[in-house]
Amino acid sequence: MTTQPSDLWDDAIRRHDRQVYLSVLALGLPPERAREVTQAAWTRLVEQHRSGTLDRIELPGLAIRQARFLAFNDLERSRTEKRVLAAVPDPPDVPDTEQRVGHRQELERVLAALATCSPTARKVFRLIYATPGGTAASAAKELGLSLQRIRQILCETRRHLRRALAEETP
Repeated sequence: MTTQPSDLWDDAIRRHDRQVYLSVLALGLPPERAREVTQAAWTRLVEQHRSGTLDRIELPGLAIRQARFLAFNDLERSRTEKRVLAAVPDPPDVPDTEQRVGHRQELERVLAALATCSPTARKVFRLIYATPGGTAASAAKELGLSLQRIRQILCETRRHLRRALAEETP
């Protein structure tokens, strides 16, 4: 490859490019990326030939080795990036300011409505909803009321809270 190197390289690329491309494609790279790697391999070989660092040029073997080397580097880099990205947790969904204000106002309305309920209704509500594992049966036992009465108080309290929320919702 000493006479007119650019013509010889053009001819070599025309003859062997498909083999080099298919060898890279077989490694699992997407077709577009395999084409880029193949072109980079040919470019490096031409540059190395011009700088005189290539002792022997055996095509397509040399081009295939160069392309596969670049492809393996690319695959390793993408695997590392995927591992790093997988290790980074997704940012939590932060509600916008309007949602937070709306939820806070709704909570204030519920608490205000709950304050207008009887002390027994507030106790039942607290025992069932504020206590981990709170049930109507455990509230009945603690307050000394029947299970039916606890359920009735709870239904009345929830109805009162729903009405209070419906009235004040804009």
